[in-house]
Amino acid sequence: MLKRFVFLCLSSLLFFSCGGEVDVNLPIAVAHRGCWLMDGDEFYINENCPAGVRMAAQYGYPAIECDVKYTLDSVMVIMHDGTINRTMRNASDYSKITEPVRVKDLTYEELRDNYVLESTDPSLRVPIPTLYDELQACRQYGIIPMLHSVIPGSYKLAHKLLGDKFIAFDASQAAVSQARKYSSSCLVLLDPGTDEAPRTIERLKEIGGNCGMSTMKHDMLNADYIKTIKDAGFEVQASIFPAPHEQRAVSDEVTFQLSDFWWYQTDGRKPIKAFRKMGMRLPEGQSVTWNPETPEYAAVTLVIDFEGSIEITLNGRTYKLTHEQPGKAEVLGARLYKKTPGLKVKAIAHSQVKSLKAELYDCGE
Repeated sequence: MLKRFVFLCLSSLLFFSCGGEVDVNLPIAVAHRGCWLMDGDEFYINENCPAGVRMAAQYGYPAIECDVKYTLDSVMVIMHDGTINRTMRNASDYSKITEPVRVKDLTYEELRDNYVLESTDPSLRVPIPTLYDELQACRQYGIIPMLHSVIPGSYKLAHKLLGDKFIAFDASQAAVSQARKYSSSCLVLLDPGTDEAPRTIERLKEIGGNCGMSTMKHDMLNADYIKTIKDAGFEVQASIFPAPHEQRAVSDEVTFQLSDFWWYQTDGRKPIKAFRKMGMRLPEGQSVTWNPETPEYAAVTLVIDFEGSIEITLNGRTYKLTHEQPGKAEVLGARLYKKTPGLKVKAIAHSQVKSLKAELYDCGE
């Protein structure tokens, strides 16, 4: 099966084994804001922090997204929101921050001394990370950073620490084009807004080199749009599509999937449990379920080939799918933390399941 790669030097990182049963080109998975994990209502692994880079490596993600902001004194830090309130606490007593605290209004020293990242693990209640901290973690764990950034200096620092092994990503063409000052071969991803495919291709050609597009607009990124961009030689990223739209993006063969939960990093891993069905009839309303005992850090995959209309529930997300005939498998996957797969396949109308294979993986250290 032909695979698309970011660049040749990453080929060993970015090849996904499909066991010979998957008939789509699986996208390269990028962990959105790092591989964060929730423990109840609080973060265990927070967004945009070196611990999330380590966790991404543990789960096998080849790349993570990180959001770059300037402090008042122009220190590059990693934070998605303009304020720190959602992801941080007061350092003095770990209390919630009641008044808005904007990153750009405080110096790095003020942010570092007065606030910590939220985590149910006290050892991970650390100050706001700098971009340098995050990139050093990426280098240590062999993770490719996708810099969501309009700051040219962020690309310069990434090139200094990682060479060409970074991704520049933003909606500003002027901003991401700055990456070409430092690297002729890093991947540049542009959010084209509402541009139609021909105009998007024109803009990517203006940037030049190894390029692609990324969009959160799942209604815009249909199969024809994806094919047109790919046929022109560019990458296509589905950006944090909600269920069930991220599944359609996989079926339509996007080349990158930026996601909070999507997982298919099975290369070099052996499943610890499996659930298989062959030639199964599912009358309307009938369902099959699978909820095995699951390790603390785990992931689940599902490959299903069927005819009819079914509803799949996996890790709390629901997918309604219709196939007029079998022959092209649907591929789903999710990372899990302190959860069972919660897999249920229910027939909306009478359906024939040619094959179903669910596999559970232990992603503990």
